[in-house]
Amino acid sequence: MKTLTRRTTFDVPAAPEQVFPLLCPVREYDWIAGWSCRIVHTESGVAEKDCVFRTEFDGEPMTWVVSRYDPPARIEFTCFVPDLHVMRLEIALAGGPGGTRLDWTRRWLSLGPAGDEWNLARTESQYEQRMASLRDSLRHYLETGDMLRP
Repeated sequence: MKTLTRRTTFDVPAAPEQVFPLLCPVREYDWIAGWSCRIVHTESGVAEKDCVFRTEFDGEPMTWVVSRYDPPARIEFTCFVPDLHVMRLEIALAGGPGGTRLDWTRRWLSLGPAGDEWNLARTESQYEQRMASLRDSLRHYLETGDMLRP
């Protein structure tokens, strides 16, 4: 089975304590244009360990679980896409003089031939474009309090 790992690091102008709460399926409505999810389980109403939510992108239904929750330093999601792959998203936050450095690592683990094809079709350029959009949206929100419109 094929695996695919992509990683990016970027800085935003706010402390980890301000950034971390935004890495939540509920709070992403505030800063990601077009974001949509359905919360399946949360005791607090926002991200927490074992929070479960569903999304759909490009016709792919995804079930997400918050598998690690260490505010304000690290959050990890495990995402299941039936018959394609399991994806793990790890986001580490480190404070510094100018704000926060975020280190995003995604690892897709294929579940079979269709997942292998899916992984092989993902280009570095596609990933970089998606991450640049997330970076710009997060920076804009932290600087203005408003969503960046496409």
